[in-house]
Amino acid sequence: MIPLQAAFLLADRADRPTGANACTFCGVGQVCKVPRSLRRLRGFSLVSGALRDLRRIFFLQIAQLFPKCYIPHRSGGIFRIASAARGLAEGVTRWRTSAPVSPPSSVMRQKDSQGCCRRKGKGPVFRPTDSAVEASPEELAGLRKQLEKIEGMLAVLFGTAYSRTAASLDARRQLADFIEQHFDSVVTRWAEAIRALFADNDRLGALQNLESDLANALIRFVGHVRDPDDIAAYVYLRRHCEHGLLSRAKPSQFNTIHIALKQVILNHLSTRFHGQHHEILRETTVAAIDERRLMVSQFYIESREQALRLSEEKYRSSVDHAPDPMYEIDPETLRVIGANAAAERLHRLIPGAAPTALVGAYFPDLVAPERGAEAASHLRKVLDRGCGQVLDLPLAGAYFDVNSALIPLGGRRFIHVILHDVTQRRGMLEELIKAERLAAAGTFAAGVAHEVNNPLASIFSLAQSLVEGEGDPMRRNMLHTILAQITRISSTLKDLTNFARPAAPERRALDLNAVVSETLRLIAYNKRFNGIALEPALDPELAPCFADPNEIQQVLINLLFNAADATQREGGSIRVTTCNVAGEHGSRVMLRVEDNGIGILREHLERIFDPFFTTKPSGSGTGLGLSLCQRIVLANHGTIRVDSEVGKGTVVTIGLPAHEVEGRGQASQLQ
Repeated sequence: MIPLQAAFLLADRADRPTGANACTFCGVGQVCKVPRSLRRLRGFSLVSGALRDLRRIFFLQIAQLFPKCYIPHRSGGIFRIASAARGLAEGVTRWRTSAPVSPPSSVMRQKDSQGCCRRKGKGPVFRPTDSAVEASPEELAGLRKQLEKIEGMLAVLFGTAYSRTAASLDARRQLADFIEQHFDSVVTRWAEAIRALFADNDRLGALQNLESDLANALIRFVGHVRDPDDIAAYVYLRRHCEHGLLSRAKPSQFNTIHIALKQVILNHLSTRFHGQHHEILRETTVAAIDERRLMVSQFYIESREQALRLSEEKYRSSVDHAPDPMYEIDPETLRVIGANAAAERLHRLIPGAAPTALVGAYFPDLVAPERGAEAASHLRKVLDRGCGQVLDLPLAGAYFDVNSALIPLGGRRFIHVILHDVTQRRGMLEELIKAERLAAAGTFAAGVAHEVNNPLASIFSLAQSLVEGEGDPMRRNMLHTILAQITRISSTLKDLTNFARPAAPERRALDLNAVVSETLRLIAYNKRFNGIALEPALDPELAPCFADPNEIQQVLINLLFNAADATQREGGSIRVTTCNVAGEHGSRVMLRVEDNGIGILREHLERIFDPFFTTKPSGSGTGLGLSLCQRIVLANHGTIRVDSEVGKGTVVTIGLPAHEVEGRGQASQLQ
């Protein structure tokens, strides 16, 4: 073996062709994948033609004599002499035809590659079958920046095995070609390993499209291994860490999956390569997988931080846009340390508090002075009990229910106070109490009316009999006054009775024009209408309405009397109008009473239907007229609306449902 070692040493000293990338074995001017031992054989032949021929003969003879002997390799591997001799024999033939020598099949077997010493035949091109993920220029720039940092760290750990040097890039391309050559086998064994690892995990262990997903992932992985500037794999992984399957998986699961991929690739490499070449590809594989794991770990951190920011923004936005005022109060100082927008708005409504800042204010000072001690006591109870409640707290002209809780946050605590506006609820409660009182008053009035009506009827009869035989004009006038006051008392008692115990309406087809005409004739001789012009404007094609005739006439009389009381001046007029109106819920018949009187104040319009509310002078009204009108109209499935302007007059509009009988003539017959 000594002569053979000397021959290799002599080959190392042989002249080399110029150019770092020139192959001394096949002569192609690119990075060569042939082991240096075979390059030495070609370099040794370049000394001279005689030495070259001698060298060929020498190795052919050695191969024939020692077919099972091996030549030591400087890189740590070994070459069989017979294999070297066969390679030389093939080389002699190709040199004679000026054709490059193909490397031995045991050195490299690629499907589709370009470059020195690679098979030029067409092979399969691997492309992902899933949809591509587009990335913005800013996202690509951020990925490249992260990748640059990780590549720097891996270069320190793995040296030239994983860097941007020519040798490292060459090793990366070799690894990519090797994985593509064994693509189906790698995917199959990878899937088997994953199913074995996650047999108890239904989500990962029973995926129907596992092989397809792994194939797409491996294609992108190989693309980046071959070309470090191809970062499509990381664009895809980053997006899936944010919104895809990886966002629902644990980082440890991703690492386990890629540890399995690493072992599968290393197992394939160990069956095809040995020595230093195997070590280089092994280091390249480990570095590539570690780079992928480091990048995805960064993606996980980014996605979790983004999810945390979004959650915090969602919480803050929900609190800030809540309609109820919310406060965060320091339990030691009872000062406000945080508040939402509703609390800021309420703070500006508190008299004398607007110029001061809400955050930092002493919370008991935000309520009325007489309630400050109660507010401080409430907060101290929350510290003791963990929660507390105060009902109907008056603040800034409104009423609030106060709900408080002690919230732990890390190593500290704060009191969370929520104020819920219950002003409307309080108003409804007051209305309910008022209604109950009115019901009781109505029941009492009905009993009083029954007891008073009997003697009142006797007094009326006696007074009326005295009028007939009285000849003295003064005494006669006094008797008429007594009769008028008895009539007024009887009318008031009747209103009280109707208000306390309203009778069910007897609804039927009604000619509203006829009711208006009859009512205007009845009131024409009343003294309160002296000097007031009554102007009926009745629609001759008015449809019949469906209502109680007596009740509608009572409503119209009340409205006309109210209009007359508001128009006690020269030039007063009352206009009564009827018309048909088509609505979304069927046709309706409209009755409008309009006067040019003094009008109603805006603040009184909201209360005109309240029982016993009146703007007339004392003794001129009971305040039950419009309340009874509203009750009657609603009982007949109608609507009533009052529009008024001070100094210009009032318009009362009543809408009643139209009857199915068409034509005024038929309605007149019914009337």
